[in-house]
Amino acid sequence: MMYRTTAIFILLIFSVSVSAQIRLRLPKVEIPKKENVQETVDKAAGTTPAAAAGSSRRSSNRQMVIDDGFTFFDAEPLQEYSNQLRRQVGIGWYLKSHLRMFGTVPNRSAFKLVVSKAGRDLAVIRCEGTPYRKGEDPVPENRNRPDDDYILTNQRGCEDKTKAIKDTGKMDVKVYFVNGNTDEEKLLRTYKIDVREATRVRGLATAPVPDVPHYYIQRHAETSAAILYVRPRGMNQRLGPNYFREAGDGDFNSEIEIYFNISPEKQVNRLRGMATRCSVNGTFLNFPGPSPYSDENRLRMMRVEWGIYTDRLAPQYKRANEYMDEVSFVQYQLRLPLLIKDDAANNRLGMADHKGNWECSIRQNGETIRTFRWKTGSDGMPIAHQEQTSGNVNLGYNGYLIEAEVPAGGSSVDHRLLPLPNDGVFYGIPWTSAEGKAAAGKVPTKGRPYHVPSTRR
Repeated sequence: MMYRTTAIFILLIFSVSVSAQIRLRLPKVEIPKKENVQETVDKAAGTTPAAAAGSSRRSSNRQMVIDDGFTFFDAEPLQEYSNQLRRQVGIGWYLKSHLRMFGTVPNRSAFKLVVSKAGRDLAVIRCEGTPYRKGEDPVPENRNRPDDDYILTNQRGCEDKTKAIKDTGKMDVKVYFVNGNTDEEKLLRTYKIDVREATRVRGLATAPVPDVPHYYIQRHAETSAAILYVRPRGMNQRLGPNYFREAGDGDFNSEIEIYFNISPEKQVNRLRGMATRCSVNGTFLNFPGPSPYSDENRLRMMRVEWGIYTDRLAPQYKRANEYMDEVSFVQYQLRLPLLIKDDAANNRLGMADHKGNWECSIRQNGETIRTFRWKTGSDGMPIAHQEQTSGNVNLGYNGYLIEAEVPAGGSSVDHRLLPLPNDGVFYGIPWTSAEGKAAAGKVPTKGRPYHVPSTRR
């Protein structure tokens, strides 16, 4: 009987509350949103979707803008079999290009390159690219990031081996974007390259014959410039792609990377992880944790342009092995032992927690190999170089042009150094800032800039 009375009473209260539209107000409990590292960086740097539109140094949904830091040119030899000589002979070289353009583009869009010398077209190459539209990204968190949409060449690069070029020396490379829907073309950039031919010999030491030449594009002007890339972790603490969107970086605990250039004696002489020494506003930073973990960096060879010259001209090379002179230009990825934010649990300092004038050197057995300099603002993020803010140089989202200083006389790993301040940066883009010109002018001279015959060693 008591259960029945209770049930009737509850129903009565429910009926009254419905008819009278009585609303019971319960206290609202706010569950704090957990920001991932990418969101933290975007807010600190003013690159949330709302703020990105006013940013000249990062994404503002740029359209039809080429990424100068991504651009890479490679001269590759071409050969064919000669029935008369009964051996392979050189027939010139072809251009291989790696390109990325910011913009939202339709499928089947392409790049077109026109290689010319003294106003004369030498080759026209067309390659379809791979578009990325973040609104179509299968990972929901990526759709609202302030990165640019883009189109890039495939992993092997853009090439056409049927377009043989025989000329060498200084040339222009005009890069066009071709719309996949309309075939409309737009000139993105005119780069400048300097192609060198390295002749070679083969056969008997007493009767050498010409071999297929090597070709290379010299990159001395890139020595003073480096790209600092802020690479935050996203979903599930996964590290995002590197600047060139390539995999294989391993599990090294870092979110701050630098891409820089050297000309070693041989490209097989790879740099390994070195010690890192950093200061902010002149104050030395002590990297926490045990050695070598605390200050060790990671180095990875990213891109290489090289050629090997051979001959048997000097008397000592008319027997045994031929004379060889290799010219190599290598771009490295340097992963610093730094995160974006301090992380005591992982014994890592954070760049954003130490604001001001940064200077970091990489050191091999006590020798300084390179010193990199940049500035961070009140938000702890790097301040864009004047070449970027002026629109003279375009880099990818979270990419910053910084100075790379070579020690006086060059380091032990620098085989060839040649200051070319008037040649600009990123394949001939003229320096417009005093800062850029000064850095380019500080590059020392070391060794011979290009290959030489054995009689001139």
